[in-house]
Amino acid sequence: MTYAVAALVDIDDYIASEQAQGRPWAQGQLRRASRAVAEAATCRPGVTWRPEPPEEWLVLLTGADPDALMSEAATLAEEVRARIVRETAWTATVSIGPPRSGPLEAEREARLANDYKLVLGGDRVIELPGPHTLPTAPTPPVRIEQELTRRVRAGDRDGAAGLLAGWIDRCAREPGVDPRILRNWLIGQLLFVVDVAGPARLADGSTDWVEASARLPIEDIVTVGDIHERSYLHIWLKERLGRLLPSTPRRDILGLAEAYLADHYTDPGLRLGDVAAAVCASPFYISHLFAEERQTTFLRHLTGLRLRHARRLLTSSGLPVDVIAAHTGYPSTKALRSAFRRHVGCSPTEYRRARFRPGP
Repeated sequence: MTYAVAALVDIDDYIASEQAQGRPWAQGQLRRASRAVAEAATCRPGVTWRPEPPEEWLVLLTGADPDALMSEAATLAEEVRARIVRETAWTATVSIGPPRSGPLEAEREARLANDYKLVLGGDRVIELPGPHTLPTAPTPPVRIEQELTRRVRAGDRDGAAGLLAGWIDRCAREPGVDPRILRNWLIGQLLFVVDVAGPARLADGSTDWVEASARLPIEDIVTVGDIHERSYLHIWLKERLGRLLPSTPRRDILGLAEAYLADHYTDPGLRLGDVAAAVCASPFYISHLFAEERQTTFLRHLTGLRLRHARRLLTSSGLPVDVIAAHTGYPSTKALRSAFRRHVGCSPTEYRRARFRPGP
């Protein structure tokens, strides 16, 4: 009887690198990778190979001894990986299925093994694991719905995508998680986003899922099952969330943040996270808006509000400096003095002597 073992060579992070370096660069690297696969495969008897565009190659080993085939496949896999690392700018994952009676069945098993790249990561040889017992009702190791709700309602698409991407990476490290479980968890989160972001509601207040399905069609859900590269899954998530989330004007979010700061800057415990939570956005997104729209930072803006108030009190009142510090959000006189010297160039007392204008 003749057996077949398939080894699927899959370039790691191909789409991400193509987007970063450009298609001509990627095509040149693919040619080098294809030569590496050919050089490793063609010198072995009973071995054939073919390209699976854009970034995969299927290597088929046939023979009468299944154990010898598996050993040869493992040796070939390591050689291919080493050649690709040496001759290209990439790494590769080689997934090996168990021996089967025909090439089609062998290929299917290799692709099933390659699916585990989603949870194991790349730059390795993967052999299809045997049957294993899964938890009866597996649940994600961490829940992110509260923070995800804040980012979705703020229209923070990048923030929501980044939160989901980090959550996926964390879930993938959970013992016992396989690609099916990980995808089910992700689909659940995508449906949650649709529910939170959906403007259309039925008379009883529940989500209009007929309308929602137009924004997350079944084709998108099915596509998740075809993704076995986490870097591409991150790209895919960012694209889909760009469609799912309503477009909230950036300036509206920034305006809300500035208004909250204007009302609360006298609180010495005020932090970026407090402002972000108040306007339902991520701290990263608020920082990004201050940098891009105001060419400043959150801390500089907060310091400016506090020092403007302090200067007004110093020049229009006789309040002691320690009282002024407490009124302007500084926890101590020392903190106010330090901010004054750093940003104004003198102490509060020196500033008062030079500019004090007593009231009538």
